[in-house]
Amino acid sequence: MTPDQSNHPPVQFLWKLPQRDEWGHYLLYSAIAGVFFLCCYYGAWWISQFHDYRVSLPELDGQWLPFHPAWTVAYISIMLAHTLAPFSVASRKACTAWAMSLCYCVTLATLVFVFFPSEQPSIDHLKQSEEFLIDLYWATSALSTSGNAFPSLHVGSMLCTVWYSSRNKPVWFKTVLGIWFLLVVYSTVVLRLHYIVDIGGGAFIAVIAIRLSNKLHL
Repeated sequence: MTPDQSNHPPVQFLWKLPQRDEWGHYLLYSAIAGVFFLCCYYGAWWISQFHDYRVSLPELDGQWLPFHPAWTVAYISIMLAHTLAPFSVASRKACTAWAMSLCYCVTLATLVFVFFPSEQPSIDHLKQSEEFLIDLYWATSALSTSGNAFPSLHVGSMLCTVWYSSRNKPVWFKTVLGIWFLLVVYSTVVLRLHYIVDIGGGAFIAVIAIRLSNKLHL
């Protein structure tokens, strides 16, 4: 390394394609995270159907927020964040850490889903709504499961993705991702898909997952 190179910080990037010989690794770990996530989420729902009880959550929920189905766009934007994550992480090891953090996050949530299932807020009173994008809202809501409300994996997985996507990035980029995360969080409550306590639980398991993944994979 020349003196000129040592005086300059590493070049920052926003998005980049993996090296030609690393595509397999990136795709493999992305697929592992996605499949494992879906298997745990819906598997926990299936197991919880054998229980004859549900945990009651305190209704300090945010039902005072005005419902508007347009927030569904922010809610489902998490899929775009997950898709872009492999192209924003700093390295192959960071991609592995990101993918495994999602696996650790859903594993922790699954333990709660199976043994302490809780329901989402009631949305019966919204069935007569004819607001703009209501069809998209109902389609999205149908993919959610009963018994998997606490903790919110929407919040937990988005926090993991934002964390690894923003490492070694410009401050403005981190700010944009932070705002994106907050919009997703807000959408989970305003769409009546989660209680506020679910958000806290999702953030808590994400912090544990990130710390564990950093320790084992970075």
